[in-house]
Amino acid sequence: MKKSFDYIIIGAGSSGAVIASRLSENPNNKVLLIEAGDTFEKIEEIPDVIKKGMATGADWTGNLAVGTEFDWKYNAISNPEFKNMAVPRGKLIGGTSSINGQVFIRAIPEDFENWKNRGLDNWSFEDCLKHFIKLENDLDFKNEFHGNDGPIPIKRHKLDTLLRDQMTFYETVQEMGFPTTEDHNNPFSEGVGPLPLNNSNGIRWSTGICYVLPALDRDNFTVLSNSICKKIIIDKDIQIGAMLENDEIYEAGEIIISAGAVESPKLLLNSGIGDKEEIENYNFEHVHQLKGVGKNLRDHPAVELVWKSTEKLLDELTDVGAQKVALRYTSNNSKDRLDMISVMRFQPGGISKDDLHFRSSDFGESRIAITTGLFLAKSVGELTLNTKDPHSHPVINYNYLSNNYDLQRLIEGVKFNFEIARNSNFDSFRGDLIEPISQALEDEKILIKWIKSKVHTMHHISGTCKMGIESDDFAVVDKHAKVFGIKGLRVADCSIMPDCVRANTNATAIMIGEKISDHILDGD
Repeated sequence: MKKSFDYIIIGAGSSGAVIASRLSENPNNKVLLIEAGDTFEKIEEIPDVIKKGMATGADWTGNLAVGTEFDWKYNAISNPEFKNMAVPRGKLIGGTSSINGQVFIRAIPEDFENWKNRGLDNWSFEDCLKHFIKLENDLDFKNEFHGNDGPIPIKRHKLDTLLRDQMTFYETVQEMGFPTTEDHNNPFSEGVGPLPLNNSNGIRWSTGICYVLPALDRDNFTVLSNSICKKIIIDKDIQIGAMLENDEIYEAGEIIISAGAVESPKLLLNSGIGDKEEIENYNFEHVHQLKGVGKNLRDHPAVELVWKSTEKLLDELTDVGAQKVALRYTSNNSKDRLDMISVMRFQPGGISKDDLHFRSSDFGESRIAITTGLFLAKSVGELTLNTKDPHSHPVINYNYLSNNYDLQRLIEGVKFNFEIARNSNFDSFRGDLIEPISQALEDEKILIKWIKSKVHTMHHISGTCKMGIESDDFAVVDKHAKVFGIKGLRVADCSIMPDCVRANTNATAIMIGEKISDHILDGD
């Protein structure tokens, strides 16, 4: 007997969990959610490493979930100088929202206006704002820009809870003439201020907890966990169903792929949807030509500047947060507002190597670090197949810094953050420079070499199933996330972003889930 559903959602991540939950609110909709990793039925069953967020906003290198069974454990090419870059992505209910750093900055209005100007007329800031409002319960602000009834709680740490390095950063940046902001999610804010976090009372409020768990008792909602979808079955340009790795097929009126910016394009390619030459190169049957699948890979490149700390800033990991405050600003000669971010971090000393996954091999000393992050990078990467095995990871090439404009802005950002850290305000606890070597400060060639050898992802991969108009040769989905040329198939997650937004991507990914849910329910 065939198993049929009205809707099948593949991937229970930041977008997919939302879509599955919203569609199943209507008891007449029979909904199946397929997740490659674990699903937990109660919040009490979720391991602390997931539920508590542990370092509450820590650098991913201190994230206890990274490298575990809850992580896809991708490796990627950053650029020709750095060919083995770790790319953590969540493999469980809630997807990457279950293992991330919990920074909840929204995209800014200009990001959506850029999308609108590409012919995506339903993606204006005003169109998207209502979905941001719908998803959040902001615990700090009640105004026209914020929601207070949504499933995701958002809070900011108060200034009197900042660690010494964070407060010093905050004060120094002000002295340098930058404005302060209480709310990075005010669409017109800029400057330095506390980061919004989806961590309240020490809990990482993922989409798994906030959307899926409350829906599990619905009779019309089924979750298949630890199940990998091998391919989408297509017949005469109409999707028929989803085939799992055991060759079992689940049929549906509509399938929504929400497996993330790595697995979503990979699944399309495995299904014969993509560039004909690439697909046939791996002995797959080519089903439908869409040469943009896996192309247009976007992200935010970053490097860390690291110093020893002469003081132990923190005795143990608590909910104080490794990253509480950040500066968003515009680089010199940039036409794009807020294309840079600087984040003050700590790396606590005295923590066991068994407990943390720091890049450094020295776990005995406290360190301070400033992340230099670049938004709106012009360099474009791609994702390609590796083998036919559905368990095999694709080849991910970020192609960072191939555009010189990106390199120049990153150099400028690094020098700027050195200027911050050299301020006398840091003298009492700033120790020796660790990264980069001191010669890099005097010789730009050495600095460039260091940047290229260290530049890494800010974990905001996107764009690999680009949304656009039909005349765009590299567009994969239309403005309603429908795959061009295939009836009954959508992609809805960060992969559909035409460009990576000027923010951490989790809030926007959840917004995409809310927005596409409404489109589906409205018959768009």
